[in-house]
Amino acid sequence: MNKLFLILASVCALEASAVLEPATLINHNMVLQRDRSVPVWGKADPGAQIKVAFGQTTVTAKADASGAWRADLPAMAASADGRTLTISSSSGDTVACTNVVVGEVWLCGGQSNMTFAMWPAPRVGKHAGRERNGYYDIMLTDEPDIRGVSIPLLWSAEPKGLARQNWFTFTQGQGGTFSGAAYHYALRLHQALKVPVGVIVSAWGGTRIEPWIPACGYEKIASLKELATRPIRTEPTENEKAWAAKNKRKPALHQQARALYNAMIHPLAPYALRGAIWYQGEANRGQWEKYYDQLLALRAGWGEKFETPEMPLFIAQITPYGYTDTDEADPGTTQIREEMERFGATEKNCGTAILSDVGELDNIHPGDKRTVGTRLAALALNRTYGRKDILCDAPKFKAVSPVKDGKVTLTFDYVKGWVMNGEQPLRFEMAGADGKYVAVKSELKDTGVVLEVPAGMVPEKVAYMRLSRWHGFLKNEAGLPLGPFRAAIPKN
Repeated sequence: MNKLFLILASVCALEASAVLEPATLINHNMVLQRDRSVPVWGKADPGAQIKVAFGQTTVTAKADASGAWRADLPAMAASADGRTLTISSSSGDTVACTNVVVGEVWLCGGQSNMTFAMWPAPRVGKHAGRERNGYYDIMLTDEPDIRGVSIPLLWSAEPKGLARQNWFTFTQGQGGTFSGAAYHYALRLHQALKVPVGVIVSAWGGTRIEPWIPACGYEKIASLKELATRPIRTEPTENEKAWAAKNKRKPALHQQARALYNAMIHPLAPYALRGAIWYQGEANRGQWEKYYDQLLALRAGWGEKFETPEMPLFIAQITPYGYTDTDEADPGTTQIREEMERFGATEKNCGTAILSDVGELDNIHPGDKRTVGTRLAALALNRTYGRKDILCDAPKFKAVSPVKDGKVTLTFDYVKGWVMNGEQPLRFEMAGADGKYVAVKSELKDTGVVLEVPAGMVPEKVAYMRLSRWHGFLKNEAGLPLGPFRAAIPKN
């Protein structure tokens, strides 16, 4: 009896020690990316034989000495039929993920405007109206083929794993705390493509772009290479402690380069996805000169980690907001918006949603995330999915003429006819040698704009929406607004 007891105890101990842990995103209700091989990976007992079955397909793998394993499902067509993905180990463990569909998957990153909930807690005061749509977006939505998952806020000095996260379906009453921008993006894609759509939100309010970029992204950009190897501190400096005490906040150690990538993006890769959307920039406006290169590094790094060369990346331009009362005290808000537009215009399969008409000048978190998600989706549908019939480009400044008869003429791309919302002033200005900008009279003419030179001025510069606290409601025939720009006026 004692021998039998010992044998049974040993068997039970072996079974208890068996490990089969799929990766973070592999769970019930997930969306698998269509039309490309789909990695399924995780941890198991070293040397264990792993079998992954989905539909009529079965693939196998063997756990290495550390217990890591990976098996790739072949490319599949889109399917809204909820099926079970089963993972089994020769150690005896089995994990079943139910209601799994195949469609389009997008990663959604950034800071607080990406995390801004569909239905935030109601507020009293100036911003009381900004939540008015979210309740109905939730209660009137029954879209089981749109799935979402949110990654918890974590940072790490080294790349680390993360427990499995729960996907949910957008059925009635679900998703109140989920990203409004990501939801509306997914909804528009689903409506246009007629396939399931999954959105993975990994974002943290108030964060800079640097902590989201992996080392391999920094290594690809000469101006940023030093950040690929800079140590990540786990203890604050004395200055950081003093700042935190003064401001009654925790030291911002999560803002170090790579710190958020390590804990909030690394565990997700190489989950198969189509691309990413990005809504961030407010925290980097003081160093706007670096932002274009940082976007290049972000895209290159994420593209490598998710095994998606030239990953589509569509970014939301930050909206007008009254940071300050004077331009002189405003550290680069307009400039970083110009850098965002430049990135979207110059990088293949990328784009920038211009949001000059969106925003609340006394609220850095505009409530209108429908417009944000819709314009990002238009970019993706046109650039990534080949829907060239969908206009996605906002008017873009092309050139300014020399002065002729007291006037200059501005020309633009992506406009066949101008549309104005209301009678708000057109925010065009000129400056002479003293650099002081003044508002000028403007006339919309065909696809251009004619500006009148102020009496006595020898103009050298022209600008549009130069101040961050200005909205811009000049739009093209698709209702997409002109973004801020500045330019030198050529000499005769």
